[in-house]
Amino acid sequence: MMEAVILTEFGGPDVLQRSRIERPSFRADQMLVRVAACGVCGHDVLNRAGHFGETRLPAVLGHEISGTVDQVGALVARFKPSDRVVLLQRLPCGLCRSCQSGRENLCRSGDGFYGEETLGGYGEYVVASERNAVLLPPEIPFDVGAVLSCAVGTGFHALLRARVHPGDAVVITGASGGVGINTVQIARLMGLNIIAITSSDKKVSELRIAGADDVIVTGDFKFHDRVRTATAGEGAAAVIEITGKPTFNSSIRALRPGGRLVLVGNVDPGPISLNPAISILKEIELIGSGHAIISDLVQVVALVKRKNLLPLIAATMPIAEAAAAHRLLEGRSTIGRIVLTHG
Repeated sequence: MMEAVILTEFGGPDVLQRSRIERPSFRADQMLVRVAACGVCGHDVLNRAGHFGETRLPAVLGHEISGTVDQVGALVARFKPSDRVVLLQRLPCGLCRSCQSGRENLCRSGDGFYGEETLGGYGEYVVASERNAVLLPPEIPFDVGAVLSCAVGTGFHALLRARVHPGDAVVITGASGGVGINTVQIARLMGLNIIAITSSDKKVSELRIAGADDVIVTGDFKFHDRVRTATAGEGAAAVIEITGKPTFNSSIRALRPGGRLVLVGNVDPGPISLNPAISILKEIELIGSGHAIISDLVQVVALVKRKNLLPLIAATMPIAEAAAAHRLLEGRSTIGRIVLTHG
């Protein structure tokens, strides 16, 4: 048996309840990982509210996981018990077209996404494999390790998909959130001209410390005119769209001709309206971007180990306070990622 915070019905934060459940079983090509820390993502909030049809109840949420290998299957060769690891959000199959082409984040034939098809990091143990685990150096604490695959890796992956070059102007919406603040840091390392979008004056200084060249504070989600002013009338080469529906219309208008809008998140689930004329006349590219792939995570771990990148942890809380962590996240008062810890 193991301790876990479980979701037995969809609803508000109070539906998250502590319980004892069976430890997950694992196959010969898998390993059992004892969870040390688990980040709290906006995806968790949407999942808890019932927006993802793949989630099987009762569920154990949490896809931002770091911990220690507890047991390994007979076919596992690259990991051993006591190894410190950080995990990708999804357990890929390793055999499908997506996996074979190095795009394991698109795999739909494996054991699935933590917190939806398989037990997540709000429980003491999870199943992992050699295909979704990366060694976590001792220099990186577990709370930082937990945010590397999603809060950091998601932005890293999105910036690669944006095909930006040093000196390019890039707009980052939702810039003070867990993914956003780390995307700003990565964009700084890439030599980009960063325009960060936030709704709070209180978060401006942190965004500038993270590397933003310009910070636009907007309560009405309209910022494209100010982006044009900041780019001498040209517009941005790319927008990393983390907020989604509320900022989408302004984001697409903030792009220069031939620009790329990379869709990463959508805090307001539902369809987004698009006037095709804008995309046609300016030859705008709309690019979807999911979570990191294993090669992204390897690079992110290396950046953090060398201290080129310092992921921002908003708060560290015991797993028993998962509901309180969800309330904090929904209140949007924090900067960076909230991390839950086990024992």
